[in-house]
Amino acid sequence: MKPEKPVHFVEWKKISDADFISTVRKLAEWGVRNIVAHPQWGMRDMEEPGYLHSVMEELKRAGLAAPACHAYWGASHDICHCTAADITERIVEEHAVFLKKLSEMEVRTYAMHIGMEDHGKTPWDCIRRAVDRLLPVAEECRIALALENGHENLETQRELADFAASYRHPFLGICFDTGHAHCYGDRDWKKSLEILGENTVTCHMHDNYGTFDDHNPPGAGTLNWQELCDNLKRLPHLLHAETESGDWGEESWKQFCKVWNG
Repeated sequence: MKPEKPVHFVEWKKISDADFISTVRKLAEWGVRNIVAHPQWGMRDMEEPGYLHSVMEELKRAGLAAPACHAYWGASHDICHCTAADITERIVEEHAVFLKKLSEMEVRTYAMHIGMEDHGKTPWDCIRRAVDRLLPVAEECRIALALENGHENLETQRELADFAASYRHPFLGICFDTGHAHCYGDRDWKKSLEILGENTVTCHMHDNYGTFDDHNPPGAGTLNWQELCDNLKRLPHLLHAETESGDWGEESWKQFCKVWNG
């Protein structure tokens, strides 16, 4: 059974501590039940041990859950950078520690950027090195690693699909990013979904005009949302659908619910 409502993304890094509790309560008032756990929470927990637990308690009090999480990302955490042994050790360890903490929140998917190297060639050996190390941790935590499509063209997306499929592992899949598929690479979300859909376990939903990764809510762009959502709902292994708009306010939330429920 496909989820009735999306998992809602919030720009937590832009919300002050003073506004955190009121924001959580406001989300619940809108009818949000599930939110995306934010990598900033994990970063902060490194500096302030116990912070992530306090977040979890506030969510519980408001009746919210966090079944999805976006992984740490950027040059210091994207798994394509697992080149030398010391770099691999650090990247893998930080992701692994975060996964173990997230398991207490009953997170089910962990969306990871692959990352791009300077010349645009995806270094699958580096990615495999990281996945080989992280997959046992993910299985122990019961969290699926979801490798996200980014700037790749269709050819590289086929490589991504083949890479994920080669493991034949229930805790490794794909995060299908609708906005990336619409504005990067060959800019053909239908073909991208055809390639990546079989192993997709979660998706990031946001709109754009096909030229830039705007991260807009539905309608502020040129994606055909009825067709897109119909296709997403047919994916055999989809656990949930995540919103990922920079505009995460109430009207944006309502618009995502409207297009998802069709």
